[in-house]
Amino acid sequence: MNREVVDSPRVFDVSVREARMCIDRILLVCRLPSGYVHSVREVVLLSQSMGLGGFQALCEGYERLREGSLDRVSVQDADDGALVVDGGGIHAWVLLPTLMDLGVERVRSAGRATLRVSGVQDLHELHIMAGLGRRYGTGAEVSQPDEGAGREQKAVVTLFNTARPQGIDEWDPLLAQAIRHGYPVDGALWRAIHALSNQALAPDSVVSRRHAGPVILRDDGTLQGRPPADDDMDLNMLRHVPSSQGCA
Repeated sequence: MNREVVDSPRVFDVSVREARMCIDRILLVCRLPSGYVHSVREVVLLSQSMGLGGFQALCEGYERLREGSLDRVSVQDADDGALVVDGGGIHAWVLLPTLMDLGVERVRSAGRATLRVSGVQDLHELHIMAGLGRRYGTGAEVSQPDEGAGREQKAVVTLFNTARPQGIDEWDPLLAQAIRHGYPVDGALWRAIHALSNQALAPDSVVSRRHAGPVILRDDGTLQGRPPADDDMDLNMLRHVPSSQGCA
């Protein structure tokens, strides 16, 4: 093996299932409302597929998803029929599912909708609206005028009806591609994401191992849940936690 191959970074093709599981756990660590986790997870996956912040932004800035609150989001009707949305300092990923619902409802009734959005962290991530809208048969164009800085930046999202999707390749072609080929991710980055997601799990201990899966190991060494004669598990694994696998 030549040196170029040895030194080249390893790339993992992460399955959609594995990516969803890890992102779900990280969002739970961020204390997002449990019913909102799946919607934000899909936003993160689209961000990765569209070459935006994606997994790197999640790994480096997941704590910012805790900032702001949906309770502080305000929505008002402008005189010209546009919706004026102030995110109240919330991250774009957290606002996007609600923003999409507002836009789709308006475009369904009026044929076209304009959203003026401000008070949002990482405003450029609103470009995900273009990918997310396809699932609803809705087109989206996002413009970000050069004014303000940080949370004072503003974006204008224009939504319009398109043909309703027929099959997953039209519903979300980026997801369809990921299902077939996975998400190519730098190995070190994915290991960091996986380790971060483990914060949502109970610490590894003798007690947690004794109550894992379909059985419980009683203090006297007998199993509850399945007949011991039909079980081939190594009981030593349940009684002892190797020091190398203990809680970090």
